[in-house]
Amino acid sequence: MNSETPQVAYIGIGAIGSEIAQRIHSHLISTTGQPLLIHNRTLATAEALKKRVPDIQIAETLTQVAEQANIIFTCLLNDTAVTQVIDTLLSHGLKPGTVIVDQSTIAPEMTQQLVEKIQQHNDCHFVACPIMGPPAKAKAAALIILAAGDSKVLEKKVLPILIPATGPKAIRLGEEPKKALQMKLTGNYFITSLVEMVAEGTTLAEASGVGQEKVQELMDALFPGSVLPAYTDRMVRNTFFNELHFPLTSTKKDATHILSMANEYNVKLPITEIFMDHLNTVVNDLGDYDISGVVAQTRREAGLNPDGTRPPEK
Repeated sequence: MNSETPQVAYIGIGAIGSEIAQRIHSHLISTTGQPLLIHNRTLATAEALKKRVPDIQIAETLTQVAEQANIIFTCLLNDTAVTQVIDTLLSHGLKPGTVIVDQSTIAPEMTQQLVEKIQQHNDCHFVACPIMGPPAKAKAAALIILAAGDSKVLEKKVLPILIPATGPKAIRLGEEPKKALQMKLTGNYFITSLVEMVAEGTTLAEASGVGQEKVQELMDALFPGSVLPAYTDRMVRNTFFNELHFPLTSTKKDATHILSMANEYNVKLPITEIFMDHLNTVVNDLGDYDISGVVAQTRREAGLNPDGTRPPEK
């Protein structure tokens, strides 16, 4: 480590951010000897990570991040959180040439606004590198990285940190950061559509008397190693009530962005519209379950209980 080694920071130590931060930190220690600097709105969360990784460093305030970091990763809950964090960093003054790498899922239009803000400060740069994959994939360094922005900045400063530490490769999407978000929303369209499809299929099998357990057997044989058996399993075993891999309220934010993007480009997405209707009904009537919990509403519409059992005959 020397005075020219850039300080890397990671803001947002949630379920996925925590795993990514640990992978980046290990990579930095092995290559530069410089520990990762982390910040989280809830300090206790950052402190919990430091207990597991003692040499990781904590910035208690965003001011510390702005003063110390040259490359800042953000992985935050929604558009508002990302905007607030970046506005705060900018208000404290970033170091000349600072690179902000956003890994959050936000609206493409918001990404473009952030690009314009950051370009006005000290030759700073903004690139987007959202990821596809759950925390388990981050832990296994198997995330899919969607990268867009200044190609020189990505190649020299950002991707060497992310690859292979967090994933084997990046899908490059050009010089406009918002293109990475458009691809992320396209990817999330496929995920939400698959969840809706599995919910409808398992409900069809249960309502017809075939049995949803047999759908699980079919999925395991027909689509081994894919997400389809995993989502089927959550629905068949009703784990969505208390095991939140991705909450419905967070999913709603992504689905809203998907529908907004579709409207902008005159694309019809009937599956997403049905999924959103089921999602809203479950959240309003039953609670904030895992994304696979939309099956509770397809079951109710078929005359079943939310857990898939049949109500007593009157």
